[in-house]
Amino acid sequence: MTFTEQQIEWIVMEVLRRLGVTGNGNGQPRTPSGSELRLSDTVITLRSIEGRLSGVTKVTVSLRAVVTPAVKDELKQRKVELIYMAGETPAPRI
Repeated sequence: MTFTEQQIEWIVMEVLRRLGVTGNGNGQPRTPSGSELRLSDTVITLRSIEGRLSGVTKVTVSLRAVVTPAVKDELKQRKVELIYMAGETPAPRI
């Protein structure tokens, strides 16, 4: 079974709707207020977090993710904690 791009987009939007996640107007899901934003990208850039930090207190990324210095500065300025995760367990702090 194959799906068209429109069908896949509809499926994703329906799942997000059912989970109670709303969009931020630029195609990216918005995280509920006071919550954690989980990113699965291997490289985290300003574009990765653009418009997604409203109400976010923690950003969680893979242990192997590369987070650009600009992102680290932005998170620090907004007082958002950056957490590296190994699977479902937070990585030990060094």
